[in-house]
Amino acid sequence: MLHFTVKGRAVPYTRMTRRGKYVRTDAQRYLAYQEIVQLYARQAMARENWQCIPKKVPIEFGCKVYLKGGLDGDLSNYVKGIEDALNRLVYEDDRYIVRYTKDTEKVFVDHKDDERVEVWVQIAS
Repeated sequence: MLHFTVKGRAVPYTRMTRRGKYVRTDAQRYLAYQEIVQLYARQAMARENWQCIPKKVPIEFGCKVYLKGGLDGDLSNYVKGIEDALNRLVYEDDRYIVRYTKDTEKVFVDHKDDERVEVWVQIAS
């Protein structure tokens, strides 16, 4: 199992056009966050000697999103953003995610310093 924590506030999935990713600030913020997620994933992969899960192999995925404040985004958009960031890195394609762990949830914290995302990926049994 690959497990890692992305420090800082999560950014939910943002729908965008090809042009929009260059002109919309929310799209640019989302793309920058994807790079941060990939950096943490690469570090964890190196530490665990993790190889990219190939196509057609069923995957179990989970993430726990810790946020301070109100209901900024849907849990599904936070999950989608993390899934997309890990495509072609941790697994070949997120379409092979067949199950979410029971720990997949949004948790509210009291302090901004506690904001983070914990991610779990493994081959489904």
